[in-house]
Amino acid sequence: MLLLREANFDNRSVITALQRYGHLIIFFFVGLFVCSFEGFAQDSSERQELLTVWAGMLPIILSAPHGGRRSIPGVPARRGAGVIQFATGRDNNTDELAETIAIGLEKRLNAKPFVVVARVERKYLDANRPTESAYESREAKTYYDVYHNALREAHDRISREWGRGLLLDIHGQGTEVEAIYRGTGNGKTVVSLTQRFGMEALTGPKSIFNQLERMGYRVLPSTAEPHKEQRYVGGYIVQTYGSHRGRGIDAIQLEIGTKLRARTNLERTGTNLAEAIAVFAQEYLPFIQDTAPAETAHQP
Repeated sequence: MLLLREANFDNRSVITALQRYGHLIIFFFVGLFVCSFEGFAQDSSERQELLTVWAGMLPIILSAPHGGRRSIPGVPARRGAGVIQFATGRDNNTDELAETIAIGLEKRLNAKPFVVVARVERKYLDANRPTESAYESREAKTYYDVYHNALREAHDRISREWGRGLLLDIHGQGTEVEAIYRGTGNGKTVVSLTQRFGMEALTGPKSIFNQLERMGYRVLPSTAEPHKEQRYVGGYIVQTYGSHRGRGIDAIQLEIGTKLRARTNLERTGTNLAEAIAVFAQEYLPFIQDTAPAETAHQP
């Protein structure tokens, strides 16, 4: 009986406490939920500000890892100790150039390409490097992972739904300020393309680079001569996602000269690149998906 009374007393105490303080307990847990949600929303918002990702409905990916101007909150600039070919310079306007090309492609092909653009300045994060030399803090790793996860998801979706496609990694260079360099590891990262269609797909009349030459651009190496790529042969991104990996997605690094990326020339350069890519795509890329299309393309 004593135990029963004690139990009843404890139950009455709990009920009384809940009646008196229940609203405070509910307020406490609601506060925890709101704080957690706001923290998640803030993290998500920061990622959207520092990375731009568009889902596509074309077998084309545009990547621009070095045009960003923003810092990562709480992350110091990289020092590059022990890193070979350490660089922190920005490829000015390549982020905007990638988006201009994407808009031009949508107008010509009636669908968007996949787009992955870093808004983070290169001195904090270099997405065109392997992990050991790309960042120096855990916070920066998050953005590196998001960038490459987006590339990987686009790559895998194109492979699954179209069978093959094209990744263009857009960079800037100041060596030849009015030229566009091609980087494919001297053909390694476009082996699927050249095995299927021959070198004509890379240098022939319907190739991106021949189209650019017809528009008056200087392309290096020239499509008219069988020179090897020397100065810019393609970095980590094209080496990681190119067709030599056996997935059918060819990858080309484009190194755009400083003058061609200047604010006064940006719209024209982007429009002309979109036209050249569209001509290539209509000749060499599949537009019929192997499976039912996924959700409609959107811009987060």
